[in-house]
Amino acid sequence: MTWLSIKYSTRLVFLIKNRAYKFPLSRRGYLQGKQESLVWKQYKDTGLLAPLIWERFGIVCQQRIEQLDTLSHDRLVLIRTTIPELNIQNCDLYNIENWGIHNNLPVLLDYGINERISSMYKSKEASR
Repeated sequence: MTWLSIKYSTRLVFLIKNRAYKFPLSRRGYLQGKQESLVWKQYKDTGLLAPLIWERFGIVCQQRIEQLDTLSHDRLVLIRTTIPELNIQNCDLYNIENWGIHNNLPVLLDYGINERISSMYKSKEASR
């Protein structure tokens, strides 16, 4: 694990030491941060999600997790049946970069999506 890494899409993500800080760059990014907080509060005991430390104003701080190399289809089915918010069409659960390993189990790193936020991606792509 490198000491510092930066990634961005709808949020700017700083990976610093053992923390991941996600800063919203758009309304979608803000909503994703709020959604991650809601999902974490409801499903944190499932062992399916990377630990969220805090969320304020759409800014999220998570425990930094090692990236996962491979993911079984069974894990995808389990997360979609356990967390209904993630059982949507336009959800990038198959993107291996959204997964890590925590306590020797695959966990989802990016879970700030729901049907409403997902539809915002569709409308943005349609307008291009």
